[in-house]
Amino acid sequence: MSPVFPTTIIPANCRFLQHNIVLEPLPFPDNTFDYVHQRLLIAGLKPRDWVYVVQELERVTKPGGWIELVEVDGHGGNNGPMTQQLWNWIELTLERRGINVNIGTQPGLNNLMEQAGLVNIKHKIFNLPTGLHGGKIGALLKENEQALWIAMTPTVLHGTGIDIQEYEDAIIASAAEVEVFRSYHTVYSACGQKQTCPLPPLHSPDFGGSSPISPMPAPLSSRLTFVRSNIK
Repeated sequence: MSPVFPTTIIPANCRFLQHNIVLEPLPFPDNTFDYVHQRLLIAGLKPRDWVYVVQELERVTKPGGWIELVEVDGHGGNNGPMTQQLWNWIELTLERRGINVNIGTQPGLNNLMEQAGLVNIKHKIFNLPTGLHGGKIGALLKENEQALWIAMTPTVLHGTGIDIQEYEDAIIASAAEVEVFRSYHTVYSACGQKQTCPLPPLHSPDFGGSSPISPMPAPLSSRLTFVRSNIK
């Protein structure tokens, strides 16, 4: 796993933990956290895993606490031809691994929260520009997208059988296209509250015998964040 977490200047009440939620439950007791945040896992979870994962987040959240899920679309918007081709290759590669990149869009996130028994569900949808036309945020997103293409090179070549030169040429062309076409990414955010008197949990699927998810390069910061209050 890439060393994306800081090793210095860490708050005293903060710690980082690497854990595969698909293979085993989160290592926390029931009703532990006031707020749980999960983001950018559309390339890491298969459809059959999503229901279980959100139910597991609900388990470790305190009654009355909140869960937030944030995902991006799996293809971007206002793409030039080469940028669109890159997204097509990515989507094809992930589909062959059993991953649906559209599960994080709406109403998908809301449905997952409802299945987990959450209430007071609200969502927001907004666009983030990719490129210098979007200022500092757009420039950073463009840099991040380019890093994604590069990190995915061996995975995409293996998954599609395309030539490496064709792939690298598309990456170079994409860097210019996002400026010309004023490309963007759509972000989907959903927030739901755990009931103070929760309903009986839904039956969790039996994942016995399912193969572990192959590690995927992730320049985008995919993570879970847990916040626990010390107020009694």
